Amino acid sequence: MIRRGLLPLFLLCGLALTTGSLAFAQGPAATDAREEQREFNLHLANSILFAIGFGYLLWRVAPSFFNARSADIQKAIKDATGLKIQADFRYSEIDRKMATLPQEVERMRAEARAAMEREHERIRRETEEELEHIRKKVAFETDAFSKDATRRLRLHTSRLALNAAERRLRDQADSLSSGEFVDDFIHLVEEGKTR
Repeated sequence: MIRRGLLPLFLLCGLALTTGSLAFAQGPAATDAREEQREFNLHLANSILFAIGFGYLLWRVAPSFFNARSADIQKAIKDATGLKIQADFRYSEIDRKMATLPQEVERMRAEARAAMEREHERIRRETEEELEHIRKKVAFETDAFSKDATRRLRLHTSRLALNAAERRLRDQADSLSSGEFVDDFIHLVEEGKTR
């Protein structure tokens, strides 16, 4: 490998040899063949200079470019490896879940059945409590209505009895004379004492 300090020296030597060969070419008395040879040599020298300059440029720039590109590639490989490991882990988790899927579905069904039974029991209990509350309320209202009806019936019956008694008394008072009325009253009082 050529040291970096020597490369410019080699480039200058190559340039000097190329231009020197062109300077020593024969002068204006040369023939067309020599003129063509001279132009060919000039093109050759230019190509060599370009190749040397391009080589030097590659020698200076290419290592850092390829090192940076290599580092980018290495980083991309590491990232891809990490992503592959993550994907493999997710895949294994999915496989594990898929393997236990029937048991998981059965467990979820059992939980749903248990939740439905608990909800059914809660609704049944609330319904029974509501029905019991309604029964008590109906019994209370029925009892209140019954007492009120009994009170009204007694009041009505007593009014009817009083009205009937009053009519009987009037009928008897009209049919009996006042003496007979007094005798019946005395008789009733005596019967009340004997009892």
